Amino acid sequence: MYVELSCQSYYSFLKSGSGPDELVQQAIDVGLPALAVTDDHGVYGLPKAYRQQKDHPQFKLIAGSRLHIQNFGVLTLLARSRQGYGQMCKTLTAAFQGKQKGESFLTQDEFEKVVKGFGCPEWHVLVTAEQDIHWLVALFPERLHLMTSRFLDGKDSDREQQALYFAKKYSLPIVASNQVLYHHKDRRPLHDVLTCVSEGVHLGEAGFLLKSNAQRYLKTPFEMAKLFKDRPEWLQQSLKIAEDCHFSMSELRYYYPSEWIPKRHSAQSYLEELTFKGAKKRYPKGVPLKVQAQIQHELTLIAQQKFADYFLTIHDIVEYARGEDILCQGRGSAANSVVCYCLGITAIDPVRMNLLFERFISAERDEPPDIDVDFDARRREEVIQYVYNKYGRHRAAMVSAVVTYRTSSALREVSKVFGLPVGTLSSKKVESCFPDLLEKSPLNVREETIWQHVRQLKGFPRHLSIHSGGFTLSAQPLDEIVPIEPARMEGRTIIQWDKYDLETLGLLKVDILSLGMLNAMKRTLDLVGLDLYDVPMEDPKTYEMIQKADTVGVFQIESRAQMSMLGRLQPRNFYDLVVQVAIVRPGPIVGKMVHPYLKRRQQKEPVTYAHPKLKDILGKTLGVPLFQEQVMKMAIELADFTPGEADELRRAIGAWRSEGSIHKMGHKLMQGLMRNGLSEDFAARVFQQIQGFAQYGFPESHAASFALLAYVSSYLKCHYPAEFVASLINAQPMGFYAPHTLIHDAQRHGVKVLPVSLNHSQYETVLSGENEIRLGLHRVRHMSLREAHWVLEHRPFQKAEDFLMHCPLKAGALKSLAMAGAFGEFGFERRETLWWILAQHQRRFRKQLDLFDYQPEGPQVVGFAGMSLKEQIEADYQHLGLSHLAHPMQELRKSVRLPKMTSQSLREQVSGVRVEIAGLVLIKQRPGTAKGMLFCTLEDEHGYIDTATPPDVVEKYRDVFNSECFLIVTGVLQKQQNAISVLIERCRPVPIKDDDDIIEIKPRQYFRSL
Repeated sequence: MYVELSCQSYYSFLKSGSGPDELVQQAIDVGLPALAVTDDHGVYGLPKAYRQQKDHPQFKLIAGSRLHIQNFGVLTLLARSRQGYGQMCKTLTAAFQGKQKGESFLTQDEFEKVVKGFGCPEWHVLVTAEQDIHWLVALFPERLHLMTSRFLDGKDSDREQQALYFAKKYSLPIVASNQVLYHHKDRRPLHDVLTCVSEGVHLGEAGFLLKSNAQRYLKTPFEMAKLFKDRPEWLQQSLKIAEDCHFSMSELRYYYPSEWIPKRHSAQSYLEELTFKGAKKRYPKGVPLKVQAQIQHELTLIAQQKFADYFLTIHDIVEYARGEDILCQGRGSAANSVVCYCLGITAIDPVRMNLLFERFISAERDEPPDIDVDFDARRREEVIQYVYNKYGRHRAAMVSAVVTYRTSSALREVSKVFGLPVGTLSSKKVESCFPDLLEKSPLNVREETIWQHVRQLKGFPRHLSIHSGGFTLSAQPLDEIVPIEPARMEGRTIIQWDKYDLETLGLLKVDILSLGMLNAMKRTLDLVGLDLYDVPMEDPKTYEMIQKADTVGVFQIESRAQMSMLGRLQPRNFYDLVVQVAIVRPGPIVGKMVHPYLKRRQQKEPVTYAHPKLKDILGKTLGVPLFQEQVMKMAIELADFTPGEADELRRAIGAWRSEGSIHKMGHKLMQGLMRNGLSEDFAARVFQQIQGFAQYGFPESHAASFALLAYVSSYLKCHYPAEFVASLINAQPMGFYAPHTLIHDAQRHGVKVLPVSLNHSQYETVLSGENEIRLGLHRVRHMSLREAHWVLEHRPFQKAEDFLMHCPLKAGALKSLAMAGAFGEFGFERRETLWWILAQHQRRFRKQLDLFDYQPEGPQVVGFAGMSLKEQIEADYQHLGLSHLAHPMQELRKSVRLPKMTSQSLREQVSGVRVEIAGLVLIKQRPGTAKGMLFCTLEDEHGYIDTATPPDVVEKYRDVFNSECFLIVTGVLQKQQNAISVLIERCRPVPIKDDDDIIEIKPRQYFRSL
């Protein structure tokens, strides 16, 4: 027997051809008693290896890493104990400090200093005998080992002689290792490809960069015994080292910082005090008995699971944000908790909504809760830096996100290796089209080889990035749990594990997320003098607007699919909005629940329940399960599941769970249903329905949190359209629609939009009167923040010459100001202004006195033809990204023969008629659940036209859809109550009129910003 003590996974980034889970499983399959996972620079792969090992308790996973020493080589560190593991993590953290992103090493002096600081490190250290190791002998007098390998590459004898020399000189033991780079010899070709990707060379040019054979796989004990039959003691040494390494990943424990908790309190008692105090604020007329009982139930479970510190940490962060006037709101499963509601973390009353707490925490699940809090996107960084400053960077870091190869990126990299460039293909195009092409056309040997490598490479890590908002905190030094390394973003540090790794190890995570809509809402609320919770609920005028699908710019219910559903669902109250948010999701669509719900809502089908208990569970959704909580309640009430088992069912049905878990929980569900008197046929149908739904299901608590923001944003749009659109423009980039669409929508709602002005525009778009806004200097392309502030500080300008006298603006910004009409207040035409200010600019900065020596005042002396309205709109789009003058379609109708039908007259037609209509393309979508259909939203001067295109028509007009932004479409009108769309049969581009004739010119030449 032997143990492999040097094993790199694909978390060594382009140096290994196998994942840590594959290596562990292969080690188990070939009969190894243990395995050390030793990736370069860190412990990235240990959580996935641990996840694979957990089901095999007799197998030992050894935690290790490879540390690079500058001007020496690589040391392989193996943790003997929990203390040794912490020392290893601190050493790896030190190797990243002061280095550029992606670099990690220590000098010999730095390494000696770190090691001596530990006293006697709890490691076994493996080193190859390639250089003099005398300095290591003094550092590790007891646990330094010489590692040697037999790769059958003609150099084995030299390696062994060197190892024997140092072993004799320093009395060191030798240990055999295969220095594994992949779990099976079949992965050798993929490893060659990865080496070429890493080195940036073609396969034919790689030469000695590649390994000479396929020996670096995980060998069986028999193969190693045969390979080292003359040196069995070297194999035996690997067993001795493995037996001495007794650290297990299960020893990692997480303790949240609690030094700020008042001394008279424990974490639990302080949480209870804050909860009951908050309950009195939430229920000023008295806390209902049902709420009191729920609070007590939750606090008891929180005490059992020892999660009080976690709730207090989130509460502290939220309180800081509120104290700094940063708008925030908790969402996700946290909204199932009345404790979170009382602490002010969430805004939804879970008792009134009858939400299931065990969706958030359960005793059986034995996993930490997950609280997501959205913050104003503009100020989220302040919250992040508050956490860093309060807890220190040695106890706080952001969670990483592992960026992996997708089909398109893998295809590009592999094709380059084989000398076959593929250009830049979008991920969606490659993933949707390439498999079809493979089926239709036979592949030659090289193409088949490429595609085989692409399939293997898909899912491999490419690099480490920052999680969108995940934070991890610790009462103890965090770098004793996992190494910390700098992120590319200034002021950020990250741990080496992602959120799934933390979940595997049972470690807690705080999600500090950003939401653009909170930014826009906060700006609007400040303008109108309201607080988020001052907005009147159930406002009839707001729901009237929502029922008309007049929701451009609002949160969640502004997409084409949501607008279409609004026309059919016709929300009349807040819970209808909760359903609206959740029903346009893959879950209800895949589970075939949308049409039954709509039919019952429209009273076209009776509401029935297969069991009396289902009435309480599914009554709010008319007998149709739409939410994950309903799935869980069905299992509890009808199949005798405990709340924790019900959550296990929900998780088991998820796509990322194993088939074994699905069948195990499904069988238990069906048995429970039949015990309660339900037929086997009904039980099977219930499980099939839940299985199709829960894989993509949407929690009711999450939908409720989003519905609140959807309602508030709709209220603001309805009652304060000018303030709302100004805030949306200032909060860009965000949302579903571009700024030009938001401006045209606001104008259709009576908002007056004023142009950019040198004397009157602020940096951002602002209110300039009742229901009137003025575009800000931030819309001017090529104008920097510094240049905009110069304009603000030096105005007013009495005439254009005053502006240019000391103007530091660059030519690009001056051109954009001129062509956007910013000099209109001085009475100057755009082209003349452009000519004149550029001449002045050149005269002052380029000293071209010979050409512009004499310059009379004002540009009006140059005789340029005035710009037509269409040309002015074009200039606005080029230099502002939008135009306040008119919609482009309005002017196109004057110069091009277009269909007479508009979005306004379309609504007056009857369903089934053939129509022809033109519009500007806003959005194109081809969702995976649509069976190849293309959904496209067009816009004209009156509103929007939703279209649907069958797959065969999409293929026929692919070039038109891909390259044109103004379309004329012909098709059949489809109307379902207030939802209308055109089923496209034909489409063609809109011709643009030139000076003398109507010729086909691509509109992108005119409206490049689109």
